[in-house]
Amino acid sequence: MGYNEQMQQTLAYIAAHLGETLTAKQLAEQAGYSLYHFCRVFKAFYGVSPGEYMRKQKLLAAARDLAGGEAVLDTALKYGYDTHAGFTKAFEKEFGLAPSVYRKMKGELTMNVTIKNEDAFKVFGYMIDTADEVQGGYWGKVDFSKYPQYPAGCDDQGEVALWMHPEEVSGELKYFFGYKTADETPAAGFEAITVPAAQYAVFEVPQAESAQALSQQLSAAWKEIFSSWFDSVDYKYDESKLCFEFYKGDKSYIYVPVK
Repeated sequence: MGYNEQMQQTLAYIAAHLGETLTAKQLAEQAGYSLYHFCRVFKAFYGVSPGEYMRKQKLLAAARDLAGGEAVLDTALKYGYDTHAGFTKAFEKEFGLAPSVYRKMKGELTMNVTIKNEDAFKVFGYMIDTADEVQGGYWGKVDFSKYPQYPAGCDDQGEVALWMHPEEVSGELKYFFGYKTADETPAAGFEAITVPAAQYAVFEVPQAESAQALSQQLSAAWKEIFSSWFDSVDYKYDESKLCFEFYKGDKSYIYVPVK
């Protein structure tokens, strides 16, 4: 049997035994190779170790089951995780949101979308250090105690969060967080930016039971917008404008410039 056929058989074997605790040694024996030779061939074919491949496949299968409504703990046990906490940590690392949030969103995430024109407006705020591990639902892991406090009452018009100014070599983006304002001069420690006038697709993100859950819902919402919404409509993303999140009271919105 050639290597191509043997590796395909190995993948099929893994898929049929995802609920079991397989080891690389067991897979090597199943293939009839030494452990060293098997691991070397597998890595050459798939770019990852057998253990990493199995981990990802278990989590992908778990995600499918959660999307179908299976309980989180039942899913965790099914794929070899001894605790709810251990499964949640692994799932969050892989997909960027908790399995409970993923389960709810796959069944219930519906975002009201409207198309509207917005005039240019000003935002006073500050650039967030990307070492804060800012990610989708961007403010979710930011320690705001390190940054200037808002002047009293300044956020009555709502808060704005957006990425901007990508670095040419690494592609890293700067992250700006602040408040919408009609004032002319920012307070000490704040920068002023202008969000240009544009036509936007405005997505209202469902409310969540906690800040962490909202951060994760926003992350998944952004992914859904670019992975499926644009494919279903005639609008195109307007690259000359800025996209951003907007928060006012208990409402959360995503503004995506379209044309």
